[in-house]
Amino acid sequence: MCLFIRAGLLAAAVTLAAHAPSSAFAQGLTINSVGVSAFGKQALCGTIGGQSAPPTITITHSKASGAINVSIRDQLSDGRTIDHGSTSVSADPSGKTVLRHAFRPPCNTSNGRVKSAYYVTATAGSSSKTVLWGRY
Repeated sequence: MCLFIRAGLLAAAVTLAAHAPSSAFAQGLTINSVGVSAFGKQALCGTIGGQSAPPTITITHSKASGAINVSIRDQLSDGRTIDHGSTSVSADPSGKTVLRHAFRPPCNTSNGRVKSAYYVTATAGSSSKTVLWGRY
């Protein structure tokens, strides 16, 4: 009788595994490239003469469903990093997702004493791409 119970449990486990979502599908979203609209005065905060215009971020990726996390950070020349926010967006099934989000605008008020480099990162699962948006 013990043999029959074990065989039944094995059959149930095989059936569950066959109907479980594929891990390849769940982790199949791959970031291919990240493009960001031009970095200019309009993107800067009002304190330093800008308009706080959010960037348009275009992400090309595999044609799979899933969430894409996008963040912006300022890597300062003195070694500090300032987080400018993050957001999550559903991947467009076409393989191209366009995002316009009100991240904290670039606002380096050091008058040139400290240089800023603004990076945009798009991440989906273990796939990630980072690009330099601009320097100030």
